[in-house]
Amino acid sequence: MAPLPLQSYELTAAWGRAGDLVRPSDARRYPGADEVAIPVTEERYSIEGFDPQPAAEDLFYTFVKRDDRWLIAEDTDLDDLSFYSARHVWDFGPIEIDRSPHFMVISHPCGAGEGTTDGCQPFSQGIVDIAERALRRTDAYWSLPWQGKVVILVPGSTEELSRMIQATFELDDFVAFAYSTEDVELGYEYTGHRIMLNPTAISGRAESQVLQILAHELTHIASRPVSGPFVPVFVEEGIAEYVGYAGERSLAFFDSRVASGLFDRQLPQDYEFLTGGGAEIYNSYQEGQSAVRYFIERWGLEEFLRFYRRLGAKHIAPGLSRWHLDRAMKRTVGVGIDAFGRAWASSIAG
Repeated sequence: MAPLPLQSYELTAAWGRAGDLVRPSDARRYPGADEVAIPVTEERYSIEGFDPQPAAEDLFYTFVKRDDRWLIAEDTDLDDLSFYSARHVWDFGPIEIDRSPHFMVISHPCGAGEGTTDGCQPFSQGIVDIAERALRRTDAYWSLPWQGKVVILVPGSTEELSRMIQATFELDDFVAFAYSTEDVELGYEYTGHRIMLNPTAISGRAESQVLQILAHELTHIASRPVSGPFVPVFVEEGIAEYVGYAGERSLAFFDSRVASGLFDRQLPQDYEFLTGGGAEIYNSYQEGQSAVRYFIERWGLEEFLRFYRRLGAKHIAPGLSRWHLDRAMKRTVGVGIDAFGRAWASSIAG
């Protein structure tokens, strides 16, 4: 962590979150201890110039009391319950930093992270230049206010990335992630915005593709201030794809599926963006782009942003997600989600 320009760092044992999580089997790992306790430990840290509010992560430190002193013994005792302590790129090895006016890229010196090899860290050097161009593309389409400064993390391997985001799915088909934390003390508010690259999946890609990928992920970050739990994935990914491709139609894969009779005329569900084979997941992204593109071509980009803001404004409210989606769409353009889905499908299949 030494190279990080930290503005603040704090650890708090949050007893009120879940109480003491220690089990008899955990206590037996520390014979002779006077007491053993595992509360949720909240980590809050801010990187100077990039985090207006601290990023917030959960750790599961095992605290052991010996001779009237409390010591931290471990942070993996609850892994078997899938209570994983947060991991950052600096937890896996030394880091180096590259900066530009709007970005900070944090990566390992080649070979320093876990699982790194010769030729590691693709694009970590000079990626800030591509990111600045991607930012200009994002701001050309996303006009709602946002900070416009982001930390980019480059893990040393896909395995390292998987542990950082605590993935429960294979990452082979994913090139990058927009990651934000949620501070429970602030309510439903995103903090600690990061872009994480999959070093294996992004390696060897053309600069134009990296530009598109970064603009896609930046759109996710830009939308965070007005996003909420009722925004469906097809809306999130659809607008990110639309911006990533600078408004140009890039739906060759989807078109081939339609031509082959594989179009089911249904808007993609949230789970379809994470489960299934690579082709099925990619098709969901294509369908999302197609649906958002249809919305924008029919009612305009500004109306889409109004719809997004209205839908994202609901954080804690009664009603199913689909009800909130339907209500926000009707209030914005006078058409509910079912009618929208049918009209979108008809525009494609004829």
